[in-house]
Amino acid sequence: MIGTRGPQRPRRRANRMAGVVAVAATLVLAGCATGSADSGDGGGEAVSFQLDWVKNSQFAGFFEADDAGYYSDAGLDVTFLDGGDVASTAAVIAGGGAQIGIVSNMARYMDALETGADLVAVGALYQQSPAGIMTLPDRTITSVDDLAGLTIGTDESGTADINTLFAVNGLEPDWEDVRVGYDAAPLFDGQIDAYYAYVTNQPVSYDLAGQPSNTVTFADLGFESYGGLIVTTREYLESNRDTVESFVAATTKGWADAIDDPEAAVDLVTESYGADLGLDPAAELGTLEAQVPLMTSDFTDANGLFALDPALIEGPMYDALTASGRESLPEVSSAFDTGVVEAANE
Repeated sequence: MIGTRGPQRPRRRANRMAGVVAVAATLVLAGCATGSADSGDGGGEAVSFQLDWVKNSQFAGFFEADDAGYYSDAGLDVTFLDGGDVASTAAVIAGGGAQIGIVSNMARYMDALETGADLVAVGALYQQSPAGIMTLPDRTITSVDDLAGLTIGTDESGTADINTLFAVNGLEPDWEDVRVGYDAAPLFDGQIDAYYAYVTNQPVSYDLAGQPSNTVTFADLGFESYGGLIVTTREYLESNRDTVESFVAATTKGWADAIDDPEAAVDLVTESYGADLGLDPAAELGTLEAQVPLMTSDFTDANGLFALDPALIEGPMYDALTASGRESLPEVSSAFDTGVVEAANE
C-alpha cells in the first residue's frame, strides 16, 4: 500500500447517529487520552494537546514551536498526545483528557456539539479541507458535473462527503460507490474512475513512486469546510483564556518557521517527534508542501494563521452542513471564538 491514512474523515451520513451515540458514551471515559506523548520539562503551565493523527509532518509547526522554545517562552509545557488510535478527539477534549486539541473537520465538530459537548473552536489549521478527488492524468475534474456517472473509490466515511458535494451544488448524487479503503491502487489498476483522497496524502506518495495524478479539492468544487479545527472546552477557555491565546501565538511562530523552511521542519519530525514511525522524509516533505497552500488564504494574510471567518462559516460552510442532513446548527458566535487568534496576533 502506498500512502498512509490522513486526518480522520467524517462518518457516513447513514451511520451519523451511531457516531453521535459513541461520542456521547466516550465523553464519560475520556479523562485519560490514549497514545504516546512528547513533553517538555520547562516547568511551565502544563497543556496537553490532542493530535488527530500520528506525529507526522502535518503537525510540523506545533513541533517547531516546541523545539524552538516558543511554548516555554510563553510559560507553557506542552505535551502532544498521539491521535492514531483515538476514535474521537472531540470526546477526549470534552472529557478533560486534553486541554486543547484538533477535531478533524466541521462535521465531526458539529456532531460532538450535538451530543452536548461544550466545546469551542478557536482556530482552523486548514482554511480549506484537504479532502478531494484524485484521478489519472487523462481525466480532469473541474466541476461536480464531471463526476456524474463515475465510479469513485472511497471508504465508508467518504461517501457522505461526495453525496454532500452533489447536494451543495443542487444535484442528486449520481455516482457509483466502490469500497476501496485508504489505498488508491484501484485507480491506477483501472478499476475505478476516481478516488476520494486527501490531496496532501495519497497523491503525494503515488507521485513520488512515479505515478502522477490530477487532484481537486472539494472546496474547489463548491463544498467549503475548515479542516483541523483547534478546539478547547468553554470552561477551560473561560478560566484560562490567556493560556489558550499564548498557545496559539506560540504555535503561529512555529508554523511560520515550518513554512519558511519545510526541509528543516521535516527533519525535526522524522528525526525527533515521529522518529519511531519510520516516516519517509521525501513523502513527509511532499505532504507539508501540499498542506501549506491549504493553510493560507487572503483571509489569513489579513488576520493571521488559523483565523476563523464568521461569514464563511455561517454562509457556505453551514450550507454544506445543512446539505449533509445536519439541522439546528449552533450560533456561530457560540461555537467559534475568533478573538483568540486576534489576540495572538496583537
